[in-house]
Amino acid sequence: MEIQRLRVPIWRRFVKQKMLSVLVVAVGLLVVSAPAIAHHGVAGYDLTKTITLHGTVTKFDWSNPHCVIHMDAKNASGEVQNWTIELAAPSLLNRMGWSKNAMKAGDDITADVHPSQNGAPVGISGTITFQLKIVINGQPLPTR
Repeated sequence: MEIQRLRVPIWRRFVKQKMLSVLVVAVGLLVVSAPAIAHHGVAGYDLTKTITLHGTVTKFDWSNPHCVIHMDAKNASGEVQNWTIELAAPSLLNRMGWSKNAMKAGDDITADVHPSQNGAPVGISGTITFQLKIVINGQPLPTR
């Protein structure tokens, strides 16, 4: 009987220490991962202004967290600029009818975008709340 009484408290202390260790690690992981779920938003874009770009797709990235179109388009003075256009997440675009094969390098593109506020050749054309018009080789891609 005496031996059993001694073993139970030792076992309980061991389990409590392991549970405490697991709890500390879990809280630590949550604290460290909190910045990873933050989102940059659309603050850098002028959502009151929409411009239409026409040019050629140079690259289409179908990846998380956002799909991105890289395109060459001429500016007002006729110089070619390489634009980067941010879209929604692949899962959202997929639900709208897009696929990773929606466009490829060399395709003719016309895209409505909200330009960046700082004048850089960067724009946003889609998020979870909106999708602007994009036409590839004369065919409009689906919007909501």
